[in-house]
Amino acid sequence: MKPIYEIDFSVLNENEKVEFMYDLYDSMEAGFQEIQFPIQLLAQTLIFTRWWNSYKYMAPNEPTPQILETAIELLWDFQEEKCDPKTFARFQKSLSDSALEILTGDDSELNADSESEAFYQRHFQQWDAMSYEVFLSNLCTVLEEAVSQEITWDAVEGVVDGDIGDTMIDFFETVYKNDSNGYYPSELDQREKEIYNTPTFARVIALLQQDMRTALKRIPLPELRAQYQSEYLFSPEESAKISYQNVQADNL
Repeated sequence: MKPIYEIDFSVLNENEKVEFMYDLYDSMEAGFQEIQFPIQLLAQTLIFTRWWNSYKYMAPNEPTPQILETAIELLWDFQEEKCDPKTFARFQKSLSDSALEILTGDDSELNADSESEAFYQRHFQQWDAMSYEVFLSNLCTVLEEAVSQEITWDAVEGVVDGDIGDTMIDFFETVYKNDSNGYYPSELDQREKEIYNTPTFARVIALLQQDMRTALKRIPLPELRAQYQSEYLFSPEESAKISYQNVQADNL
């Protein structure tokens, strides 16, 4: 069986594409289970860097959270040994504690840790960026796993299914959409099939696979870091079309 990064998603039929996506987590895990931790972390760094390069041009009516840029850069620094593990772990905890409050309202970790509380006040006190919350949650997972050195593919799957497929494709393709209070199971199935069968979603998967293959090539980190300053999921012009505020306004 081919590893996930060698499967041509674009030539699969619509049912095979659905199956590919249902198996996405297991396939990513299986494809990298014999690969050393640094390469797995690099693969996720490449993927999230590409995504961030597009995310930061999204939602023109919302402030771009600069702390997410800082987190991406520190993730690179950590792998290039420009940031020591203790400093990186401290940043990761403060980011995760702050995200917990932003995403759930649970401030218990902030109350228990003065450094996290100070971090929150500096970077999240005026948070008004709902379009970035799925990315924030999953980027926190990447940093947590970098500290623990136990890689899963939850974060990648979370963005692909929880943000890109579920919402972003609608800005580029015409797929089944129900603007009422919810979807019946059959409608969800129809919507999934149509999303996965679009050229835009095939491009998303192809770029994800490209980043995985690139991580396996063992290219020097400084060279990759420079290259990925200009790697995008969607171009800046395309990304500017994506705004969850528009989605929310349509659903009022």
